[in-house]
Amino acid sequence: MYTLYSDKKNIFECDIQLEGASLSQAFARVIVEGGGLNLVFNGHITKDGNCRIEMPKLNMVNEGGEMKLEVIAEDMYFNPWNSQFELKKSKSITVEVKQPTKKVVKESKASVKVNIPRGTKPQKKVSKPTKTIKESNFTKQDLKKLLLKLRSQD
Repeated sequence: MYTLYSDKKNIFECDIQLEGASLSQAFARVIVEGGGLNLVFNGHITKDGNCRIEMPKLNMVNEGGEMKLEVIAEDMYFNPWNSQFELKKSKSITVEVKQPTKKVVKESKASVKVNIPRGTKPQKKVSKPTKTIKESNFTKQDLKKLLLKLRSQD
């Protein structure tokens, strides 16, 4: 089973030996069939027979499937290789969340005893009466007169 990655560039490489036709006129492609998609990626074959096909991140494919190599040389079609593939992520992370432990804190209570001699009466707080301002008909003109009067006294 061949492995392809959904989160990084994929490179398919192989060596091809072709008899009866020229490699310089040949080309290769990989067909990836999976998740209801058929994707075709063209590659290049060197004169030495090295084949390289680059594929982008396959994040549009949801699951594995089948892939096949096709080679076309002059007027001939070859399907020399096919395989099932699995789709993986090149990077993964595992997180284990730990539950906080409950710490029991014991509280100690302190009590205070106050001895009050007999015959002492508790004092009551007496609040001072608050002054209230009565509503008046004081006008702006009255204020001006008052300010003039105060200025003249200086």
